[in-house]
Amino acid sequence: MGSTKPRGFVISHPQCSFELVLEELNDLHIHEEIIPEKMRELVEKISHDGVWIHPIIVDRNSLVVLDGMHRVAAAKEIGYKYIPVCLVDYRNPNIKIGCWYRMFKSLSAEEAEVALGEAGLTSTKKAYDEAQRLVEKRVAVTSMFARSWCIAALGYTQGIKERYDSIKRIENALLSKGHLMGYSTDRDAPARVASGEYSAGLMTPTVMKREVLDIALKGMVFSQKTTRHIIPARPMFVTVPTDWLKGDLSPEEANNRFRIHLTSKRVEKLPPGQILDRRYDEELYVFK
Repeated sequence: MGSTKPRGFVISHPQCSFELVLEELNDLHIHEEIIPEKMRELVEKISHDGVWIHPIIVDRNSLVVLDGMHRVAAAKEIGYKYIPVCLVDYRNPNIKIGCWYRMFKSLSAEEAEVALGEAGLTSTKKAYDEAQRLVEKRVAVTSMFARSWCIAALGYTQGIKERYDSIKRIENALLSKGHLMGYSTDRDAPARVASGEYSAGLMTPTVMKREVLDIALKGMVFSQKTTRHIIPARPMFVTVPTDWLKGDLSPEEANNRFRIHLTSKRVEKLPPGQILDRRYDEELYVFK
């Protein structure tokens, strides 16, 4: 379990405190599946760069990884003992969870109904707002929507993991028939369908924090892109030499080096909306 005594570099934010440390990989628990191709790309990049750029986000009390599943897998594949992490208190109400809607091109209502049926679900036509409410209340497993139609999918499922397993079966059914899939936030998805960027979307339920912890600590995983963690701020560009991660140093020595390394840098605070490797909707603490 993580210690509450600071042993790393602490950042105090008005809504959330952060502690940057080098954590032992074997102590961490992931909660989502890994995409092997993405993991292999990270292995190649990290090995080539010789530095670790950004810390992953981890709950300090359970050591469950909230953001950075593929980087954990890549670090294990390379053979590192440590990984740079940003410890947060997951119980903090300012840390929230969103979801990722699945988005499809050129998908008709008939094709959607077939995919839902293949997943063992029953289709029923609904208005968008009602369909979304049914998904969030967990009455419907999922709902699929386009500009001119919306279908709620009903079926017997026991828990949130089983719901996402059903959603994955729908994804696989559509992907196997050549449909291209992307992801969008629930907030942006309707506009992206209305604009014609995507022809249809698939709604997903929001997972609760206790469910994330329960699945991870049982050694199980959700399908990829199940959770979208929203934190008040994010530290970036810690730029740790990967030699420090190999295990030649004791935990105390490794963290002492890491703390001195970060203390020697200047920290620049950037507002939300920065576009780096992607768009960041939270504040950024950039080490320079």
